[in-house]
Amino acid sequence: MTKVLRLQLYQQTACYKKPFAFKVSETYPLPPYSTVKGMLHALLKANSFIPMKISIQGKYDTLVTDYQTHYFYKKDKMTELAITMDGLGIQQKQENITTMPMYTHMLYDVNLIIHIQADKEVLEQLYQKIQSLSSHLSLGRWEDLVQIEQCQLVEIKECKDEPVLAYNAYVPQSMLGEMTYFPYQLNWTYRIVNGVRAWNRIKVGYVEAGSPIDEFDNVLIDEYGDCVLFPNEMEKDIV
Repeated sequence: MTKVLRLQLYQQTACYKKPFAFKVSETYPLPPYSTVKGMLHALLKANSFIPMKISIQGKYDTLVTDYQTHYFYKKDKMTELAITMDGLGIQQKQENITTMPMYTHMLYDVNLIIHIQADKEVLEQLYQKIQSLSSHLSLGRWEDLVQIEQCQLVEIKECKDEPVLAYNAYVPQSMLGEMTYFPYQLNWTYRIVNGVRAWNRIKVGYVEAGSPIDEFDNVLIDEYGDCVLFPNEMEKDIV
């Protein structure tokens, strides 16, 4: 049997913004792999990529819409600050800053189950860091605070019977079979090309809770009976 780190997280609100959503800040239904990986790397204060596998599932109560004013800078270098004076009766002229109203989609009452597989030393470091946290964690936007309800090292094993999802989940393409799903290509790792991040993406299906997994040869389960769904594309990143 293999041990993984199992995180049970709660967020009152969260927006996992889609990369090309400009006029409306649309959110993924679950945090994408790169967002979770970024949180874990920040927790470890890592300055280089740490090989790991991640499985993400969860649920939320509803989706709400927030109306916000966004500030945009017209130049790279400037002395003006985007400070709002609304309601103070102060007239402020900003020549190099423009504003635009935007709708932000937010998930409310979010519960997540995240499994992480990595080298034993990395898992132990993550476990110790989480147990001794002296500041808050964010997942999504900086204001999307995380409450860690459970952090455990658990054993996983191969699933011998057709599993049924207890939570909504990102199911890797190789496991989808004839399942009903919404397709996504989620960011995972990137390389710098001409000063710009070029992302390697993983094809998954967003599948709702209660769905049986037809192609379950590579599906694992943990001690709680929850599915562990590691994409094959992450294999090459594990040493």
